[in-house]
Amino acid sequence: MSREEKGIVWFDCDGVLTNHRSSWMYLHEYFGSKDNRFFAELYKEGYISYLDWMKIDVALMINSCGRPILKRDVEEALNRINVKREAINVIKELKERGFIVGIISSGVDLLVKRVCRIVDSDICLYNELLFINDMLIPGGKANVPLKEKPRIIREYSIKHRFTLDRVVYIGDSEWDIDVFRIVGLSIAVKPCGDACNYADYTIEELSEILPIIDKHYS
Repeated sequence: MSREEKGIVWFDCDGVLTNHRSSWMYLHEYFGSKDNRFFAELYKEGYISYLDWMKIDVALMINSCGRPILKRDVEEALNRINVKREAINVIKELKERGFIVGIISSGVDLLVKRVCRIVDSDICLYNELLFINDMLIPGGKANVPLKEKPRIIREYSIKHRFTLDRVVYIGDSEWDIDVFRIVGLSIAVKPCGDACNYADYTIEELSEILPIIDKHYS
């Protein structure tokens, strides 16, 4: 059976494949700003767009840093976030078993692209920061707004000729709940807060997903 005949396994990135829950939060910590939940609530309620939220986050970082933030500064910060050891082997196993593997993240491109390269995913989706003359500027490309993950996954499923019952999603936060609701198999990686209550399975280690997926597709 070819990989195109089996299904798609999607992974969130931050906290699922890496050792830090949020690349955005990590950058706030690194540059001395605060991940203000007020703006998260504004986005959740539809008062601002995801791009608006990105612009605010970046502006807060630059203001707190007190100087222009260069691309190498962001790279230096994000390079401190490591990929979980088991991620490489688990994704290799999934591909060998006939699955397309995608990473869909609302995190930062400079991290997500590195993770995709290391684990050798088939699909890599992320948001993009904006740099002008190597300086970080408020803005970017909101390719994966948090609330639009279900739409994006549905579109990619259609593109690859899969119904959603052939789609697996692995996440770890409240923003993943709407995806859990539409896919054939949902798995939450602890700690997952309220999202744990909406997933078909909860796991401690990524290696646990292999027998779960085998059982589901047997």
